Amino acid sequence: MEFTDYYEVLGLEPTATQEEIKRAFKKLARKFHPDVSTEKDAQAKFQGVSEAYEILKDATKRAEYDDLRQHVKAGGQRGAGGGFRFDTQDFAGDPRFEDILNAMFGGRGQGAGGFSGARGFRQPGRDLHYTLQLSLEEAHNGGAKQLRLRTQTGDRTISVKIPAGISSGKELRLRGQGEPGSMPGDAGDLYLQVELLPHPQFEVDGNDIILVLPVSPWEAALGDSIEVATLSGRVKLRIPANSANGSKLRLKGKGLVKGGDQLVVLKLTNPKTSTAGERTAFEALKASFPNFNPRTRG
Repeated sequence: MEFTDYYEVLGLEPTATQEEIKRAFKKLARKFHPDVSTEKDAQAKFQGVSEAYEILKDATKRAEYDDLRQHVKAGGQRGAGGGFRFDTQDFAGDPRFEDILNAMFGGRGQGAGGFSGARGFRQPGRDLHYTLQLSLEEAHNGGAKQLRLRTQTGDRTISVKIPAGISSGKELRLRGQGEPGSMPGDAGDLYLQVELLPHPQFEVDGNDIILVLPVSPWEAALGDSIEVATLSGRVKLRIPANSANGSKLRLKGKGLVKGGDQLVVLKLTNPKTSTAGERTAFEALKASFPNFNPRTRG
C-alpha cells in the first residue's frame, strides 16, 4: 500500500511547529474547500489536507507518524503517485509499528493474523472541517441550526446544537458526522469552526458587545429613559442628566456570553433646523447659555 507524506501534503518541513501546521491547514482548507474552490479535484485535495492535519495536530499521533515515516523512507520505494509504497507484512509481529498504525488508522484493519494484506487496511472515514457562520443572536441564545454539508457521498443536512454564549474561533466536534468509512461505525468526525457574522447594530469586544446609541441634546442634558436593543430583546435604559457625547453606560449581563455586558456609547445628534421656528428655538437655547463654550473643559 502507498504511504502518504503528510508534511508534503501541507507543504511543510518535518521540523514545522504546531502553529505552522495550523496556519498551513487553514490556508489550504480555504483554497480547496469544495463550497468555494474552483481547483481541479478540490474535494479530494481538501480531504487529504484534513487527514494530514488530523494526524499532525496531535502531538502523540505526530510522534508515532514521524517514527513510521522515518522507517518507510529508509526502506520503502517510491510509488507511481509520488508516495512511498510499503508492504504491511513488513510490520507483522512488530508491536511497535502496529501501535503506530493503530494510532494513525484508529485501530482498524486488523485480521486474525495481524494487518490485512492484499486489500490493505479497513479504511476509516475522513474527518470534515467546515466554517459555521452564526449571527450574534444565534451565538448568544444558542439552539438548533440546520447545516447543509457537501461530501463525497452527496449533500446532506444535519441539525447542529449551538451552545448558548459561544464565541468566535470556538470549535464544535460532532462525532461520526464526517465521511463514512468502509464499514458501519467507521465514519469520521465533523469539526465546525465558529465564525461570527457582522451585525448591523452591535460590535463584539471580547465577552462584551457595544451599541452606539444616538441621543438628542435634550435627552443628554435632561436625562431620560429610553428603549434600547440587546441580543435578548429590548430593555429600558436610564440616561443620566448632563450626559456627554461618548459617555458609556453598562447593561450588566447583556453581553455575548455569560458574564459579559453590553456597553452603550452615547452619540449626541442634533436635529436639522428646517424652519424659522426651529432656528429661533436654537437661538433661544444659545441665549440661555451665554458663557458656554464647547471647546473649553469644565
